[in-house]
Amino acid sequence: MVSRSHRSLLCIIVAAALVVGFAVLPAPAAEKPIKIGLIDTYSGGAAAFCKPALVGWQMVADEFNSKGGLKGRKIELITRDDKFKADEALAHARELILKENVDFLAGTVSSSSALAVSEFAKSKKKILMVHIARSHRITGDKGHEYVFSGCPNAAIEGLAGGAYAATQPLKKWYVIGEDYEYGHSIADNFWKGLSKNKPDVEKVGEAWPKLQETDYAPYLTALEAAKPDAVYVAFGASGLITFVKQAKLFGLFDKVPVFAFALADSLFPQVLKDDMPTGVYGGNNYLWYFPDTPANKSFVEKYKEYTGKAGKADPYPTGIGMFGGYCSAKFLTDAILKAGTTDTQKVIAALEGLTIETGVGPITMRKCDHQAATPAFWGKIEKVEGYPFPVIKNPVITPPDKVMPSCEEIAEARKSSK
Repeated sequence: MVSRSHRSLLCIIVAAALVVGFAVLPAPAAEKPIKIGLIDTYSGGAAAFCKPALVGWQMVADEFNSKGGLKGRKIELITRDDKFKADEALAHARELILKENVDFLAGTVSSSSALAVSEFAKSKKKILMVHIARSHRITGDKGHEYVFSGCPNAAIEGLAGGAYAATQPLKKWYVIGEDYEYGHSIADNFWKGLSKNKPDVEKVGEAWPKLQETDYAPYLTALEAAKPDAVYVAFGASGLITFVKQAKLFGLFDKVPVFAFALADSLFPQVLKDDMPTGVYGGNNYLWYFPDTPANKSFVEKYKEYTGKAGKADPYPTGIGMFGGYCSAKFLTDAILKAGTTDTQKVIAALEGLTIETGVGPITMRKCDHQAATPAFWGKIEKVEGYPFPVIKNPVITPPDKVMPSCEEIAEARKSSK
């Protein structure tokens, strides 16, 4: 029989052993982060749109993380600068997947880069969420299971612009655009929308200066000589700034009606300042002042507060950059939570048909082509009392279902491209 003293000693020894045992147990490992590789142009002219897009991603990621993430897993954004070059974007995609082991890819501002990275993502069975690039081919004939677009594309915005332009008494048109993927995509879709709604229009000329041209004088002279009733400008965001400055010096906006998607984005009047034309027709995928709804006002305030904490409050969120980044991030993070995992196939299933709530109303990720069904806003840009810079005075909304290619057309385009 064990004595009371011996039992006490035994208890002390066991307790000491337990303490030592617990002391040497390793601390719980931190949950593995959810890595999202963001490939975009963070230097040069296009950075003016890509940096706000990154803010949109950061807003969503911070909110996701503050709520505990996915079962304790937080989002980590890893950025890479492609310098507006498709080959660099592709090299970054390889490095992000093969070395950084990212769970998802996102970007880019360049449509050419988006198409290149899309094919690579497909080969590696990784999701690419496009947030600015707008070529209709990304989710059209070149679309596939692994690519999604959280921003509108040229089919939506170009067709809507063409339909809007068809309401104006303008017959003879001149088209000038940058000679690259997006320039041709937005111009082709604008003309398709215009001619469909107004069959008697005619094109009296067109010009395709090289990407990032610095001297548009010869093109503007040729344009004027063609004597058009109106001009459609098919430029990417950064190129449009240079073109508008030279076109205003040339007097183009005083001589003929000009239509240019993106000029209604809040970034352009702030960058162009005195060079910002009025009387021009422009469009955008988001307007900070319209619709005048509680949802949109709340979104603007949320963005203003977020940027204020970063050091400089911005009350005018951009559509092309910030809103595109925000919606893309929202789609991806909501799908991750819905799937309850970062497994690619399960996140794809969660994304298809997913609807997010935004300042412009609900936006749905269409299942058949993985294209976000977003509205387009067009109208005449003027100085309006009470506004800090020129805006669309009377915005016209085109719902996405009025202009998006049908699922049957998408399927046929993909079949024909193989």
